[in-house]
Amino acid sequence: MQELTSKRLVLKKLSENDATETYAKWLNDPAINRFLETRHAQHSIETCRSFIDACNADTGCFLYGIFVNHGQTHIGNIKLGPIDQLYSVGQIGLFIGEKSHWGAGYAAEAIAEITRFAFAELNLARLEAGCYEDNLGSLRAFLKSGFAVEGFLRKKYTIDGKRTGCFLLGALKDEWTGNHH
Repeated sequence: MQELTSKRLVLKKLSENDATETYAKWLNDPAINRFLETRHAQHSIETCRSFIDACNADTGCFLYGIFVNHGQTHIGNIKLGPIDQLYSVGQIGLFIGEKSHWGAGYAAEAIAEITRFAFAELNLARLEAGCYEDNLGSLRAFLKSGFAVEGFLRKKYTIDGKRTGCFLLGALKDEWTGNHH
């Protein structure tokens, strides 16, 4: 799995060595995991390693760490997968774990780079993502990266004891220009 680079980021395949105490703390932090399905479990270095290993063993999954400072500082992850080869469709999910890097446009930059990779290198026809209705930062990042809102699922999930909806987003290879973020 090749490294992907953008203007400010390096997206690198995660290895067991990237399963650090910091990574586990991100997943256990209610402010960080509020919009992640990982919030429903406790995480440790071992659970992070297991997740990395499972993704790396899956040929329909590309799990990258998002790194800044010329690839030195791990600030979050982005995953392309599962990929449905039959229909040439992939799903994208991500999080920025380092709160000091929130709001700096790193999510949009990572989404744009993995979208470029999916369309140009993997020749996928379509990408999909979802985000909770209150996760406006994620919604903006996907829209800035060339995704469009294709639907909204009303009251599908529960956050903080309250029913909430989910935006469904998509990007199409034949519409994506790469002039995003």
